[in-house]
Amino acid sequence: MSLFHRHTDYSIEQGNIRYMDGSSLLRPMDMPRSQQIVMTVFVVIAVIIGVRLAAGAITAVNDSNAQSQASVEENLSRTVSYNLPVLTQMADMDDQAILDSLAAAGYTVYNQTAEGTAGLDLVKLPDDVTVADAAAMYAKGVGSLSASQAALLLNGSWTLTVDRSDTLTMAVKYADFSSSTLEAAIQAAIAAEGFESSGTSMDTDEVGNTFQTGTVDIDDVTYTWRVSAAPLSDKYDIKGLPSTAAYVGIRLTAM
Repeated sequence: MSLFHRHTDYSIEQGNIRYMDGSSLLRPMDMPRSQQIVMTVFVVIAVIIGVRLAAGAITAVNDSNAQSQASVEENLSRTVSYNLPVLTQMADMDDQAILDSLAAAGYTVYNQTAEGTAGLDLVKLPDDVTVADAAAMYAKGVGSLSASQAALLLNGSWTLTVDRSDTLTMAVKYADFSSSTLEAAIQAAIAAEGFESSGTSMDTDEVGNTFQTGTVDIDDVTYTWRVSAAPLSDKYDIKGLPSTAAYVGIRLTAM
């Protein structure tokens, strides 16, 4: 049975003239009662299916977000040791001596140094991250990683660069997930390096980084040190990492 009235060609004849019968236009436009019931049932079924699909999608998204957040927290809570390199102890080492010292300490190091370059570009990895896994993540780009992957890679790792092109400049950079403020992250880095910070104070540079700076003498050479920190979110736009996480930089430059 059709849901709508079938069209019937009615006509009225008067002699040789035929007129269209307009009586069909006077019929009610409403569906018959039985057809209204069928349509209502279809609409109700469609609404129920739509609600269930939407609820399932929302539940799936919420479950996925909860699992991702749990994975981030797990990667941040695992026992790791940064073992930051003490730059004042490396200032008089050549590149090979630095590599040997890191190997002797048992660190897993991913060497990003361009061949033929005077200097170093190294990444000390967390104990539970392999060089192959780190290489794959760095090839993808840290900023493109999920929060869980970034937490796995960054928590317990640091980068060390040595530039000998002009004057000696050494720099360490890492993510600090344990300090609650930028100032606390800076103080922790200063203590780890053994810098003398008395007489110096916190300041802010032209791009908004909080920093503290001073000088240190090593083998009759004066070096300037600078420790800075900024929100990790300024460096990597990765949603799901703690808002208090800091990106810390330690720089030692021969004057």
